[in-house]
Formats: sequence, C-alpha cells, structure tokens
Amino acid sequence: MNRYLTAVITLAVATVASVQSIQAQEGGSAAVVEAFYCNLREGKSMKDAMQAADRFAKWADKNDSNYSAWILTPQFALGSNSPQLIWLGSNDSGDALGKGMDAWQSAGGEVAAALSAVMDCSMGHVLASSVEINAPDGPPGDGVVMFSQCSYDDDGDWMKAIKAHKTFSAEMRKMGAKNSNWLFFPMLGGGNPDYDYLGVSTFNNWSDYFAAYEMYVNGGGWQKMAEVMDDVASCNSGNTPTVWDVKLVRKGASQS
Repeated sequence: MNRYLTAVITLAVATVASVQSIQAQEGGSAAVVEAFYCNLREGKSMKDAMQAADRFAKWADKNDSNYSAWILTPQFALGSNSPQLIWLGSNDSGDALGKGMDAWQSAGGEVAAALSAVMDCSMGHVLASSVEINAPDGPPGDGVVMFSQCSYDDDGDWMKAIKAHKTFSAEMRKMGAKNSNWLFFPMLGGGNPDYDYLGVSTFNNWSDYFAAYEMYVNGGGWQKMAEVMDDVASCNSGNTPTVWDVKLVRKGASQS
C-alpha cells in the first residue's frame, strides 16, 4: 500500500491486549472498523457506486443487520495514487463482524458481483478498533470526515492520549464546535505506518466543518490542543489532515 494511503487511514497490526485494556479502562467496548480502498471501474460513476451500495444495504437488512457502512470520497487530499473512494464499514463487536463476514461469503455472491462490477477494491482491506471520544449523536450519517495522524510523545501512551483527546474535544464543544470524535487504533492488514493512531472527526456538513476550522485556527483551538496534548501525542507533524465527503450507505440496527 502506498504512502498516501498510509497517511489517510492505513491501519496496521496492534495487540489484542491493548484493545482489551482500552475496553477495561474506558468502561466500554471498542467497535471494529474496516476499510476497503477502491477505484471506480472504467465508465462507472459515483451514481453507479451508490446504486450498487443500495443493493448491499438491502442485503444487509436481512443478513447483517448490525453493520453500518459509508462511502468516502476525497475533498482535501493529495496523491496521484489516492483511492477514488473508501468503503468504511463498522460493527459494534468482533463477534458481529465475524458473523456478518460468514453470511457475506456464503450468501452475498450476487451483491458482491454487483459491487465488483462498479468498483475495484483490491487496493487494500484493513481493520481497526474504534474508541469513542465524544459522539453524543451516535454514528454519523452523510457529511464530512477528517483523519489526523497521531504519534505518542516519549512520555505518552494510549491511555494518556484518550484522556487528552476527551479533554480537547470537550473544550471545542464549549467553544461551539459540533463535530463528533473517535480514535482508530490499528489492528489488521495495514503494513507499517509511521503513526500510532488516527484521530477521526465527523461533521454533518461543510458549514459545521469550517466553523470548527475557524475556532481552531483563529479562536484559540490550536493553543488549547497544544496545551492538553503536551507530552502526550503529536498529530499531523509533517502531514496535514485529509478531509472527505461522506455518504451513508446504511446505519446498523444496533446503532440507529
């Protein structure tokens, strides 16, 4: 997988023990998130992709009801080898994801063929554990998502990082920001990224995104982030965030 994909959302191997510790320390469970990197096939459009995705949504209603899915397309991103779209899927547990994969492999052939006729997703398939930082409205629908690369400082670790991101997110909320936040900890299939986790921020629309942007740049947000993240972690040192348009494919029954 090329360096650009790593910069966007590449999710590398991590230890199961770390995720179990996250669950124990935070009093909740880490959801599983998978990503497929895809390009449209020649002559196909995003309209075709959404029509095929609608077929999947109807299949999942009957066969994998807890699965949520979104299609991401780049808005602020750079790289000649960047994917034209990312299929992002989530289940609330590894058990549910495993059952869904079994159902897909045994009964999803026709829908899989319809998706494959529109998009080539052979660029990569990776998985992470997602820890909620501040998501009062639950999983997002249509809108905007921003991914930020973060690496621990010498005195930092994942426990301190979660605490610091919760503090910073609360401060941005006090300022009026409307985004929700998660951290993605890499688990499977992502090679050897040069960061430790991804900070994920979602917005309902571009107005909300750029309102938060203004708060961060000119309203004291970056100073607050520097304060709470000091000696914990650094995000986007050398790599600016990437920002994507999001279209909801379906929201899982357990997350609706």
